[in-house]
Amino acid sequence: MRNLIHPILLAHTLLIACGDDNTIGNTASHWRGIEIRPENRCSPYERSDYRYSQSVEDVIIEELGGIYSPYTGECFSNSQETQIEHIVALSEAHDSGLCDEDLQIRRDFASDPLNLTLASPALNGSDKKHYDGAEWMPPMNKCWFAQRIVEVRQKYGLTIDRPEAKALEDILSACSSVEIEFIDCADALNEYDDNGDGRITCAEARSHGIAPVHRGHPAYPFMRDGDGDGVVCEDNNADSCSAEALNEYDDNGNGSITCAEARSHGIAPVHRGHPAYPCMRDGDNDGVVCE
Repeated sequence: MRNLIHPILLAHTLLIACGDDNTIGNTASHWRGIEIRPENRCSPYERSDYRYSQSVEDVIIEELGGIYSPYTGECFSNSQETQIEHIVALSEAHDSGLCDEDLQIRRDFASDPLNLTLASPALNGSDKKHYDGAEWMPPMNKCWFAQRIVEVRQKYGLTIDRPEAKALEDILSACSSVEIEFIDCADALNEYDDNGDGRITCAEARSHGIAPVHRGHPAYPFMRDGDGDGVVCEDNNADSCSAEALNEYDDNGNGSITCAEARSHGIAPVHRGHPAYPCMRDGDNDGVVCE
């Protein structure tokens, strides 16, 4: 991602970059060009001040090279399964200096790709939330995450409290690289989709020794999780695709049942609970296929 300094903030950013100090002593006033200061809500936090267009998601996906979360290495089959995630949380930024800035700068901050990535709704809402770098670290790409916090705070002249500065320095001082480590989601199909139909069956997963497949595995987005529990191809899974259903409805023998096949057998639309349903792809996971 390009780190373009906002014109209004350029002079301030250059000033704080001088006298850079990577040590975190009790008397240090700056760390990596960022002023060390306790968080301060100098004006009320209004979420509406930090609106952004949903179109920024397209920019994130383009820069990530896919619908992917660098926090967890999860590959997603569509953007409905993810949320836009602010690396430095909006309320955290507000309490670190944006409370004293005008509405346009707040909106610019909320839409800045430098501070945006993707995460699952569960992680975004339950794990990451409004926490800072001293309170939460992602399971993957810790170095990238820590460095991105530094870059965002530098760009917008945000302050940082001492515990977060120390936590980030502990991470960064041990990093050999701050680049994202990607998992190529398309590689999952190349590796596990033996019949080339664009999806991965439990039979294929078992043949490659990756079953049961958990959410977060590169193969997971291309599989059918009938009960939505984050695990596919569990042993004795009642919602797995049965041989009987394939024998009856899988006319071309590719290990899955298409809508065309379901319609030819007069069973469409196919609802969750029908024997054919676990063998089909329910893209929106609403429990009905081939509406």
